Amino acid sequence: MLAELEAVLGAVPIGSGAADYRDAILQRNILDKATDSTRKESLRRLRELYSLDEARPIFGLLRKLHSIDAASLPLLAVQVAWARDPLFRATTPPIMDTSVGDHVETDSLAQAFEAAFPDQYSELSRNQTARHAASSWTQSGHLVGRTKKVRQQIKATVAAVTMAIFLGDVAGYHGVAIFSSPWCSLLGLNPDRARAMGQEAHRAGLLNLRAVGEVVELSFPLLAEFQVQPS
Repeated sequence: MLAELEAVLGAVPIGSGAADYRDAILQRNILDKATDSTRKESLRRLRELYSLDEARPIFGLLRKLHSIDAASLPLLAVQVAWARDPLFRATTPPIMDTSVGDHVETDSLAQAFEAAFPDQYSELSRNQTARHAASSWTQSGHLVGRTKKVRQQIKATVAAVTMAIFLGDVAGYHGVAIFSSPWCSLLGLNPDRARAMGQEAHRAGLLNLRAVGEVVELSFPLLAEFQVQPS
């Protein structure tokens, strides 16, 4: 739902409340949906994937990073969706295990989905999920092509790396393990490259990173409002 997310971010000013996002979709119909039911479905799905609530750090950070580097939205969106949607996450192995330039068949995504959720979904649901996932991986830049999907090299940005380090930290990847988190892998980064780009993000003021040997200290100035103040 990258196009829908982009439309929402363009129509709702940063600093808005969750109700403003809801009203923009349901009342103002910024997504140009034909019926009330399709508006509600779009709102439901966008909330599931991204939360649409700046009071939640994951979406608050996405909004701020998007305001700094709008071109990074596809990589920001795929990381947040990957963190929040287990069905999409289940289709990851065929993407990450395929070399750049090789074809990725939609059937392989369906098989990965079935392996993660054996006997839980019908063949129709598996195939539909696989097609949607292939579209999502194409929008994120991991795949290219309309009918024949080809694995493509990701071009990570410092904004996307900031999100990757934040999500890894929240998920419990601490110390040097932060540079080997699944979100860094999603960006096609090995630990050394992730560390170097983390330092770039530090110099850009997107995060505070101090790494000495195995010790890594992190903080996120863009999320200062979420930090607990001493009493």
